[in-house]
Amino acid sequence: MPGFYTTFEAARLLGVSLPTVVNWIEARRLKAHRTPGGHRRIAREELAAFMLRHGMPVPDELSGAAPARRKVLVVAEPGPAREGTARQLAVAGYAVEQAAPGFAAGAAAARFAPDAVVLHASGPDGGESLRAFRADRELAAVPVVAVAHADWGEPLREAGCAAAVTRPLVDGALAAAVDAALRANGPAPLKVRGGRRPRARRAGDAD
Repeated sequence: MPGFYTTFEAARLLGVSLPTVVNWIEARRLKAHRTPGGHRRIAREELAAFMLRHGMPVPDELSGAAPARRKVLVVAEPGPAREGTARQLAVAGYAVEQAAPGFAAGAAAARFAPDAVVLHASGPDGGESLRAFRADRELAAVPVVAVAHADWGEPLREAGCAAAVTRPLVDGALAAAVDAALRANGPAPLKVRGGRRPRARRAGDAD
């Protein structure tokens, strides 16, 4: 298994033309170095990381070349705003899943076992979804980053969010906030046992 690929080999693995690969290298989207003879070479790890960043399927030949991606669950109502949030995180290298607030978010969290949650906050208290995550034993340690109005930051942090990012999102701000929340939370991903999903406390539940 080669440690470095020619531009021709990279084009084959990426499923694009040779000129496209060269253009990506010249635009500094794909890292490459030159041999003493002047030929471009692309590291196996860089090629795998590039494919992950852009949501491309990674072939078996590159399996294990890049570290496993951290997983982020985006909780928001369906629409362009949610799609845009997911796209920003995917470009930053995260594995992303989307879910609507409420039961769907809980089911997605139980199945996907996210390392972090990005929540489009419906109010300064974070709404039902945030309360459900914070009340659940298995998911309470998962950092939640809220996307919210500028004046909701402090109330959201008091409600249990690790951070709040102001909408509309500035390029890079959301990924930086998620990265900081994950680093503060430690490297180990959450393990969800027994397929349980988070739920909101009901009246009469024991504290």
